[in-house]
Amino acid sequence: MDKIKVFKLINGEEIIAEIFNHFDSHIELKSPAQIVMQQTKDGVGVAMAPYMPYAIGNIELHKHAIASSGTPDVKMENEYSRLFGSGIQIASAGSVPTF
Repeated sequence: MDKIKVFKLINGEEIIAEIFNHFDSHIELKSPAQIVMQQTKDGVGVAMAPYMPYAIGNIELHKHAIASSGTPDVKMENEYSRLFGSGIQIASAGSVPTF
């Protein structure tokens, strides 16, 4: 199972987070971030902002609040990791030299 997931909530919000633990009623998330669409000079862009920034520790996301979930693409996961996680980035195919 991938540790970083994207969630679409029933209220329309989208968040990305590292899954810390699973329970019957909820998922415990570490360092969740809200995905925000914003207008740029080149069209529409995506930004991330802390989700529940005043909460201490991990966040409980109740399963009944989730409309859907998925695995983020590599660019999104790398940006999340750079901003909110370990900073470790995943190399894309072909970007690592072979000897």
